[in-house]
This record gives sequence, structure tokens and C-alpha cells, in this order.
Amino acid sequence: MTNEVGKSRPEAAHGKSLLPIFAVVVVDAASAGLILPLLPFYARDFGATPLTIGFLFASFAICELFAGPVLGNASDKLGRKRLLLVSQIGTCASFLLLAVAPNLLVVFVARILGGLSAGNIAIAIAYVADRSEARTRRQAIGFVSAAMGLGTMIGPALGGALATIGLAVPFAVAAAFSLASIVATFTLLPSDDRALFGTRSLGRGFRKGQRPKDQSHGDEQAIDGSATAMAPLSLKRFLREIADLVALPNVKGLLTALAILYLAFSLFSSQLALVLHARYQWGGESFGPAQIGLLFTAAGATNILIQVVVMRAISTTFQERTLAAASFALLAVGFSLIGFGDTIPGLAVGVLAVASGLGLARPILVAALTLTVPATSQGAAMGMSQSLASLINVIGPIVGGYLIQQQNFIGWTVALSALALTGFAAVGLLAIFPKMSDPKER
Repeated sequence: MTNEVGKSRPEAAHGKSLLPIFAVVVVDAASAGLILPLLPFYARDFGATPLTIGFLFASFAICELFAGPVLGNASDKLGRKRLLLVSQIGTCASFLLLAVAPNLLVVFVARILGGLSAGNIAIAIAYVADRSEARTRRQAIGFVSAAMGLGTMIGPALGGALATIGLAVPFAVAAAFSLASIVATFTLLPSDDRALFGTRSLGRGFRKGQRPKDQSHGDEQAIDGSATAMAPLSLKRFLREIADLVALPNVKGLLTALAILYLAFSLFSSQLALVLHARYQWGGESFGPAQIGLLFTAAGATNILIQVVVMRAISTTFQERTLAAASFALLAVGFSLIGFGDTIPGLAVGVLAVASGLGLARPILVAALTLTVPATSQGAAMGMSQSLASLINVIGPIVGGYLIQQQNFIGWTVALSALALTGFAAVGLLAIFPKMSDPKER
């Protein structure tokens, strides 16, 4: 990192320089992966119905809706590392509270605390976006997605095994993992002084409707940007920055595609454990935490393969629009196989299709979003994306919980497939991707 204020960002990162954030995201994702497949069973033991479980997921999302953009915007001003630590400490506390919860009310309180401190992944993506050039942005964000995949591969399998001891045990181990991620962030992640990046506000540097130039090569910033960086956070200024971001070309279309993706994922993931328990059997018994943990592990392994091998190979051949459309098509196939079928082979293919679709769609759409906004607003953009996901996650789990409580598995499947096909049409018809060079030149 240069010490000259005139440089807008540090030199573009290579793989080795991203290893610390990779390690942090792996541990964070593993801790989340430990608990999420088990949370419906844990809540059910306290008397929760599928609809109540939907509200449990929604309570986290409501809090994340407000916390996400605030944490992301604050990281633009105060530094990624500081805000990442704040987020991780809150997450660790929520896991500890879950582990010792005596009743369903405390489970809700723990999830609310987790939602209020959510933001670590969005901040990690902003950290990577700070340190990558436009031409390598998608691969860099795919690097974070691969870290998430590795974590979600480790976490669910371990959680399923630990659940045989007791359902509270995985939550205690998740807290230990989260504590390890705090230590990793504090010791491994370089401190980032936001003044070195320049913090010119969007309103000062760009007009509404104007796509910002990529700043990955250090074009000049206002020298007084450091004062803006450390100024007290203003709600009015924050909302103005978000409004200015949304006004940029392509942003509305990208947010629409992301909203469809997030809604499909929240409807799917919040009720998947209960659907599998009701419809599938292994060894003559209904699917339980161990089997579901293994499925999540397979999905995580697929995600890693997509990010590390497949994405690198196909990114030089296909345009973003084609890849995004293919990802939604894979989701439609996977949702149909899982929801309409009841055989293990069909379930396996369906899980692989859904994992592949998600592994492609999210980094492609998020990378396009980071290329559409100024370098000084990456945290705000990622926070905005996370808040959109949180808003959607309020709706999806409740709708899914209602459908599953009514045993309406067909309606659940049709809704998922329709969303995937809508996403396919949206990325095919909307001009949402910033103009890039020919993929063969990347």
C-alpha cells in the first residue's frame, strides 16, 4: 500500500495477498454452516412450527436489513478491518447465546443479535473489491465465494456429526469458530487506513446517471478526502449516497436480478431441512441433521469447484449475460428435481444443480455491481446488496414456512422454479451488465 494520499487504492491484489481474508471468510462461513442446517430442528425442539421457524429466519433478516448498509457504509469511512471485527464479535455472542438458550424466546433474541451484527461477508467482498482491478474483479469475488464454499463444506458435515451428541453442541463449536475468526482478523488482516483510498463522496465526484471510471489504477482523488472519511456518520448523507448509487446506470437492473436470486435462495434454504425430512428417506429413516449436513457439504464442495476451476475456465469464453442466464437455468432444474422428486439420485443431481447455479450467479452479479459503482463506495454497495438480501429474507422464510406447514410441497417447488425462470428472463432481457472487453481478452 502506498503512503501517497493521491493514490486511490493499494496495488491490485494477487492470490497471496488475499489469503488472510480467505482464511477469515472460511472460518466465518464454517461457523455459520455449523448451525444453519440444524436451526430448524433446534427450534422445533422448543416447540416451533414451520411458520414460526420462518419468522425465526425473518427476525435475523429484519435486523440485517438495517445493520448491513450501516456497517458497509461505516467500513467505507472507518476501515474494513475495524467494522469486520465489530461484526464478528456480535456474531460470536449470538452463537454463544444460542448454545445456552433455555427456550424459544432466547433463540429469537440470539438470532436478532446475529442480524444486528451481520455484515462480515459484505465487508469482506468490499475489502477484496478495494484490492482488485476491473478485469480481475469477478475472479477476486469468486475467490471469496470459494472461501464461503469451503466453510460451508466443512461446517454442515461437522455440525451434523456434533448433533448426534446434542443439538446445542454445534452452536457452542460455532462460537469457538467465530472466536477463531476474530483472532484471525486481528492478527492476519492488514490494517486499512481509509484515507489512503480517498473517500470522495459519490455526489462530489460523479453525477447521477454517470457511470464512474474504474479507479483500480489509482486515478487522482480529492486530497481532502481523508477529512470526509473520519467525519461523523450522517443518516442524511448515508441515504443520499445510497440514492446516488441506485441512480447509476445498470444498478437497478442488477438489484432486480439479485432480488430474484435472493428470494429464491431464502425460500429454498429456510425450509429445505423440513422438506427433506418430510419427503426423503435414508436407510429407511427420514432425513435428519446428519444427512442434511452431508448434503450441505456436497453443495459447498460444488461451490468451490465452480469458483476455483469452472469460473476461471469459462470466464474467458462466455459473456456475463450468458453465464448468468445459465445459472438461473440450473437453479430451475435443481429446484424441480428436489421438490417434485423423492429419490436419492434425483436429490443428488438437484443439489448439484442448485449449488452450481448459486455458485455462478452470485459472484457474477455482485462483481457487475462493484464495477458499476465508484471505488470509494464499494462498502456501501455491498451493504446495499446485503440489505436487499435481508429484505427478501424477511419474506421468503415466512412464505416458505406457511407453504410447508400446509404440506404444500408442490406450491413451494412451483414458486422456486418460477422465480428461477423469471431470473433467467431478467438477465436475458435487461441491459444490466457494464460494458466489458471481449472475454477472450481478459
